[in-house]
Amino acid sequence: MKNPKFLEHLNHVLQDFSPDQHLLIVSKTRTLDEIRAYYDIGHRHFGENRVQELLLKSNELKVSCPEIKWHMIGHLQSNKVKDLFKVHSLKAIHSVDSIHLLDELIKNEHRLNHRVGVFLQFNTSREEEKSGFESRPELDVAIARFNDCQNLYLQGLMTMGALRVDDQMKSALACFRELRGLKAELDQKWGLDLQLSMGMSQDYKIALAEGANWLRLGTMMFDISGD
Repeated sequence: MKNPKFLEHLNHVLQDFSPDQHLLIVSKTRTLDEIRAYYDIGHRHFGENRVQELLLKSNELKVSCPEIKWHMIGHLQSNKVKDLFKVHSLKAIHSVDSIHLLDELIKNEHRLNHRVGVFLQFNTSREEEKSGFESRPELDVAIARFNDCQNLYLQGLMTMGALRVDDQMKSALACFRELRGLKAELDQKWGLDLQLSMGMSQDYKIALAEGANWLRLGTMMFDISGD
């Protein structure tokens, strides 16, 4: 049964999106019924930040939600790669933050039976607690790694705004603009058309304005009792 409150909220959020901008609903800690509620009204892309929770949910929902597309958005440890590649309908990995992790993914790509997109995480805020690439040369090295890949492909770049700042919106704007500039440079050098994964519940409208292609929204998609 379609949930009218979720449908109204989804349509309200999507009214600001252009055709090349996609909503990735972050379903971490959410129940299977909550995920089904959005699936039943037509949404297909969901993100999780822990491999074990993602694997469990993908197994539980593969029959009732056959068209669901899963995205890994949290920090990924190298020793979890084999489990991640067991996820039914894995669509993309948004949090590839090092050459070491990328090499582990490539080493295990034979475990996949379909193509999976990779987003290289870039630490635009330079906050120490955040992982990610921090220089153009590092990104160039990573991009070259995809030349011989069969089941993994470079889909884009990912970033997050700074958290430990007085003005988070100002920081988000600076971070998103930096990633957009990196995309332009890398597209030109490598002949690419990279997508951008950036923007969360608190700053997604800034990300939309800065050309984000994938917006990772969680809290605002489920905590809608006041709508």
